[in-house]
Amino acid sequence: MNLKGKVSIITGGGSGIGRATAIALANKGSKVCIVGRTPSKLIDVLAEVKLNKGEGITIEADVTNYRSIENVVNKVNEEWGRIDILVNNAGANIKSRGVLETTPDEMQNLVDINLVGTMFVTKAVLPTMVSQNLGTIINVSSNSAIWPSLMGGVAYSAAKAGVNNFTEFLNDELQLTLVRACSISPGEVVTPILENRPIKPDKAGMDKMCQPEDIAETILLVASQPARTMVTDIVVTPTLTRDASLELIKRPGQK
Repeated sequence: MNLKGKVSIITGGGSGIGRATAIALANKGSKVCIVGRTPSKLIDVLAEVKLNKGEGITIEADVTNYRSIENVVNKVNEEWGRIDILVNNAGANIKSRGVLETTPDEMQNLVDINLVGTMFVTKAVLPTMVSQNLGTIINVSSNSAIWPSLMGGVAYSAAKAGVNNFTEFLNDELQLTLVRACSISPGEVVTPILENRPIKPDKAGMDKMCQPEDIAETILLVASQPARTMVTDIVVTPTLTRDASLELIKRPGQK
C-alpha cells in the first residue's frame, strides 16, 4: 500500500478517527491537509506526521461555513496542485439524545455538522477531482445510520443516515468518472465523542470497542484501491458485544 504523491484532506483531523487517519495516510506517503476547529490539536497531529517524515499542513476551518471550506480547497490546490483523497470525518453529538429533550437548535446544529458539513466539503473538493478524473471521497458515517437507537440519538442518527444516502447519490452522479465515494459506518469507537454520552461507558466497556486506528486502517484500504475499483459501503463493528443497557436513559414521562 503506497500513497506516495497523493494529496489528502481530512476534516475533524485534530482527534480520534481523524487524527489516526491523518497519521496513517501520511505514513503511507500521502501529503495531508489536517482540518479542524482547534489549532492546538491540529498542530499536535502535524508534529506527529512530521516526526514520521511525513508532509502536511493544518488549516483551521468550520465545515458548516462554505466560504471557510472553499479557503481550504484553494490553499491545498495552491500548495500541491491536486486533491486525491477526501476524508469527511468531522462530526459531533450531544448528551440529549431523544426527540423530547433535544432542542430545535441542537437538532439543527447536529444536522449541520454531521450532514451539511460533509456535503459542503465534498461540493468544494469535487471540481478538482472531476477535472483530474480521479479521486476518492470517504465519508465517516456510523452504525447509528443503519440501526438508529437512543444510543446514537435522534439528530445524529438521522444525519448519519443522510450521509450514507449522500454517498450513494455521489456514486450515481459520478458514475462516468473515476471519482468514487464510500461510506464507512463504524460501531462504537474509543474517541472523544464518548464524552458526550448521557452516561460515559466504563473502562471495561471501552476495552471492547474499536480503536481509531482500526477505522483508519479501513480508510486506507478504501483509499488504496486501484482507480478501476470502488468500495461503496463498509460496516465496522466491535467483535465483542457489550452490555450497554445501563447507559440508556429513561425517556421523559416514563416512570
